[in-house]
Amino acid sequence: MKQKKRVEINRFDIKNNSNEICCDKFYNYCPTGILNDSLGIKNAEFPQNYEFSKFYELVYPDGMTKVEGISLFRQHFKNVANDVYRLIIYGDDKKIYINQLLKSSNMSWLYQMTFENNPITLAFKKDNEDAVILTDGEQMKIWVTNYTPYSVEGVPIITDMCMNEGVLYCCLKEPAFKIWYATDLNPEKVGEIDSYSGYISFEDNLGNANRVITVDENVYVIRDYGISKITSMKGEFVVSQIYAANTQIYSETACVCGNVLLFMTKEGLYSYNGVKVSKTNLDFYKNLVNTKNMVAASLGSKYYLACNLNFEDEEKIFCENEEYKNNALIIFDISDNIYQIIRGADIKSLVPIKTDAFEKMIVLFNTDKEDKVGEIFNKSKYFDENFPKLWLSEQIFSSFEKKLFTKLTVSSTVGVKVKLIYDDKDITFTTYKDGANEFLFKIYGKQLKIEISSEYEHAKVEKVYLDYYDN
Repeated sequence: MKQKKRVEINRFDIKNNSNEICCDKFYNYCPTGILNDSLGIKNAEFPQNYEFSKFYELVYPDGMTKVEGISLFRQHFKNVANDVYRLIIYGDDKKIYINQLLKSSNMSWLYQMTFENNPITLAFKKDNEDAVILTDGEQMKIWVTNYTPYSVEGVPIITDMCMNEGVLYCCLKEPAFKIWYATDLNPEKVGEIDSYSGYISFEDNLGNANRVITVDENVYVIRDYGISKITSMKGEFVVSQIYAANTQIYSETACVCGNVLLFMTKEGLYSYNGVKVSKTNLDFYKNLVNTKNMVAASLGSKYYLACNLNFEDEEKIFCENEEYKNNALIIFDISDNIYQIIRGADIKSLVPIKTDAFEKMIVLFNTDKEDKVGEIFNKSKYFDENFPKLWLSEQIFSSFEKKLFTKLTVSSTVGVKVKLIYDDKDITFTTYKDGANEFLFKIYGKQLKIEISSEYEHAKVEKVYLDYYDN
């Protein structure tokens, strides 16, 4: 009698350094030692007080149907114990609203300000008062809090900006290969050259300056084909080239996560730790399509990337049933190098909200759910519906010898489907209880993949064993 053999899946990692079976495709599952739910998306809720006894959702004012942009502004008051945090909200009615966090759901039209496009915002100090710059590529306004906002005329169009060590840095639409700076933090003189302001020009072949990101005492300039570093030393600016890319850098994916700078190119996700640039081992980039809509943000040790992935199947999950720009959210934790893929959400922007009382990642949508403001949370749900989950193994057998499969054992929660895909056939079993589930059968096959799926919330899988005999 031939000896019984066994296929064992004791871990569900995407890739590992052992001889264990690895994952070939997954979504809405978090593949680690145990197959657990991924994160999910729900309506954004904000605490109404520091005791977290009440929560509220944003209430849109009359004439506004969706949120087009959100940013966070922290205002310091010397006479109160806590800083005041406000959301600056741009609606589809072209108006700028504010909502005071830890207070109420009300959105107030901010001094009747309007913009044709969603403005970028930057908090700074003006005359020792908290202030905000708002610019949408057509106009620039400055709001010194507690005072009426005013327009700044005749300045170049700002496309991105940051502050570092008491200096304001701006990327300009024209000329795009220069960075404008102001050592007096005065954005009203953008484009002027005097003893406090001027230009840093890049005389190399790395292309335009698209983003400026501050890290510690340095400013990193995200270019078309590389990254430059600006360091201010005793009133002088020292520029160095830290990375030259083989392909274009997607500037909207660049952000600081923990103590590293992460960014995407066509060749994958890269990280810079202050010493060297390294490519991460995440291989989802091979399935990227329509990369122009990618956006990213970070919160804590997690990097969030909204993108469009080709899952190479006929499934349609949530936003995929209509026209969409993005259909996936990659969540990469730099602390353990584990990543998740949420499939089915068409996300257009990610906004990290971090206060002294709470933090959360806010999401806005392109098409499906475009009238919603969402947040990432720890259940595998898309608002009121469960995310369908899938994990597919790599090809298990390297030889093409026929085998007799006889028994499947699945340690999991109830309602998990396990499909054996062998040659040009397949058979599916559904777990009927929590714990060990056994299925007896006789099927013949040469090649084999194992697919695990579920539409249940909290569907967990710990082990899968498949017994077989060589024929």
